[in-house]
Amino acid sequence: MTTNITADRPVLVTGAAGFIGAAMSHALLAKGREVIGVDSLNDYYDPKLKQYRLTALLQHEAFTFERLNLADGAGVKALFAKIDFN
Repeated sequence: MTTNITADRPVLVTGAAGFIGAAMSHALLAKGREVIGVDSLNDYYDPKLKQYRLTALLQHEAFTFERLNLADGAGVKALFAKIDFN
């Protein structure tokens, strides 16, 4: 099995304000990667907790946040047109 991961391309992390997404984003940032975090910031659980995690991530210069629901096909298409993840 081969992987085609290039260190010069940004990494897309979905659910970036959630527990796992935020932890993954921090780990990638610590390895020097550029991270594009996506989250809808819904109220499935306390939005204040999500905002707290997001605020910490936004302290990193290599982190960019896009508020986006992945069910929004046009929004996802626009994101992939703007950023080259390939």
